[in-house]
Amino acid sequence: MQGADGDETITHETATDLLAAGGFERPEAWDLLEQLLLKGYIDESTDELRLTG
Repeated sequence: MQGADGDETITHETATDLLAAGGFERPEAWDLLEQLLLKGYIDESTDELRLTG
């Protein structure tokens, strides 16, 4: 989400697709998103993801 506005959100599926397009396998992309959520780098609410400040 380089250059994304802090208020922008994307779905978990879209984030997985973007990571897969960047070279990650889909299961790896899903795991990466889960790690980012657990570490607080992104927030998830109502099926949308947002970068944290």
